Amino acid sequence: MRFFCDHNVPESVASRLRKLGHDAWTAAQANLAYVDDDQLTVYAQEQKAVLVTHDREFSQRRRQMVVGKHLWLACNEFDAADLLEERLPEFIDQLERQGDLWVRLRPDGFDVSRQWS
Repeated sequence: MRFFCDHNVPESVASRLRKLGHDAWTAAQANLAYVDDDQLTVYAQEQKAVLVTHDREFSQRRRQMVVGKHLWLACNEFDAADLLEERLPEFIDQLERQGDLWVRLRPDGFDVSRQWS
């Protein structure tokens, strides 16, 4: 899979995803470190990538209007790479098979939404 990490996601997350065999890069690597959330969403869709973020407000807006594939890391930034490696196998099939999909990943599990709330 392809993963595009928002500017608030540490490089360690993209690095871990690459280690797991995925294509992953950051907003900084795409020269998009200072663009707004909607532009990041459009870019991720154009790249056929899952947009990964820690941004609560951005994620809550995306849940209300599911556009593209959005993965909210609702955890401590320091723990994000480990949590993603541990839990990704539980929902990777959904990310691969679904069109528009919103996922909130927490230390105790994950939530998925496919439609506008």
